[in-house]
Amino acid sequence: MELKQGKYYLRQARLLQLLFLSLILTGAIWGPGIVAARAEDGTPAAPQDKLQPLLQPDNPAYRTPRAGEGFKTELFGREIAVQPENRRSVTAIDLGVAVNTPGADNKAALPFGALYLWRHPNDQSLLRADIVGVYNDIFWAGSSPILGPFEWVLTFNSYTLPFGQYELIDGKADKAEELVWGYVRPGFGLGYRKNVSPGHQDNMFAIDLTIEPGFLFFGKNSNAASNFVLPENTFELREHLQVRLDAFERNLLSLPHSGFAAGADLINGNRTNWRNWGLSGSQTDGREYLSASGYLLGAGGVPGVDSDRHRLLGSLHGGVGSNLDRFSATRIGGGVMTMGEEYGSTWRPILPGSIIQEYFPKHYLVAVGEYRWEALFFTYLSFNASAGWLDRFRQTGPALTDTTLKNDVFTSLGGRVTTGFFFDTRMQLSYNYNFSEIRDGRRGGHESVLHFSRDF
Repeated sequence: MELKQGKYYLRQARLLQLLFLSLILTGAIWGPGIVAARAEDGTPAAPQDKLQPLLQPDNPAYRTPRAGEGFKTELFGREIAVQPENRRSVTAIDLGVAVNTPGADNKAALPFGALYLWRHPNDQSLLRADIVGVYNDIFWAGSSPILGPFEWVLTFNSYTLPFGQYELIDGKADKAEELVWGYVRPGFGLGYRKNVSPGHQDNMFAIDLTIEPGFLFFGKNSNAASNFVLPENTFELREHLQVRLDAFERNLLSLPHSGFAAGADLINGNRTNWRNWGLSGSQTDGREYLSASGYLLGAGGVPGVDSDRHRLLGSLHGGVGSNLDRFSATRIGGGVMTMGEEYGSTWRPILPGSIIQEYFPKHYLVAVGEYRWEALFFTYLSFNASAGWLDRFRQTGPALTDTTLKNDVFTSLGGRVTTGFFFDTRMQLSYNYNFSEIRDGRRGGHESVLHFSRDF
């Protein structure tokens, strides 16, 4: 009966999801300001013979091509011309797979993908969207000359996976607490936005305050233990303060070349219907919760090396919360690790070498350092190291349900190649080894990620 109720609420959530998706996307994409999105990113389309020449990499004055720039060069005896790119209107698709070995239960290989939309025709309109169907993250801001830098904000987030979900404890599936769960969460509010140096269309400082009424639904999975108490389906109200600053100069493949980005999120949540849940009702958190997180990213040259082809990058993500549970905590795990690649993803903490969304800590701190070398104008090799600190559940007895929450330190080493590929795609192939992951009763886990993206 509980599983049928979960499927019923899943259908209801999907109907709400489709409704809010339609409202936001219809108003944002077909609104009066969006036609102007065809304008170039401050640069008119230049004839091919007017493109700037790209110096050869062995020239001391060589300059890495920037995102959106047009140029012509010679490679392997062939003349190549790259036309200016419209970065104010982007439609792209991302597809990939993350493979972890040794593999955790049913999570050794996880595919991922999304449709990405970016529409920023002028200072009065911005749409950013990641659309998967079972997961969606949409942000729209609109203003007018009368409002100046102040803006109206609409958001929409949903998570409606149609199958049971469980957590990993020491790399093993905790199926005793497996359940179907998800949420539909629209939002509305006010914000402030202005352009910052170096002056590209994605270099912005923004503060947004939104009210986010949402609905959480739950269904008991057949694998759950008989004494597992299901959480209540509930209305949830969140107040969300978001700060974003992006001052990155990005290269031809949208990787940060110089500059920095910073931001913070403060979320206060309240659930109207809530009770103790979990095994024998042992989980008491979640009715009212508070979450605070922040980040700082930077990119620049290598000290003592006078070359645009060698870069150093770093990121620091941290967060803390009160009364958080698996349904409200920030999810941290592995996946595509390209720090600062895009304005709307700089906030996301990545723990290299772990499984996608593996942990839901109440506090965390993750630092990543990276060296990147430009082998060719369209190919970049990176080497990275990371250190993280967060709390995770550890098995303490013979049964998987014998657990305790423990603070652990995570360290990793890895590398990545990012390159232009066939059919106008960008390919990333990365590998990370995390010394602190627990797989098959031992410490150490391998992660390989193959990722393709293409603009349309």
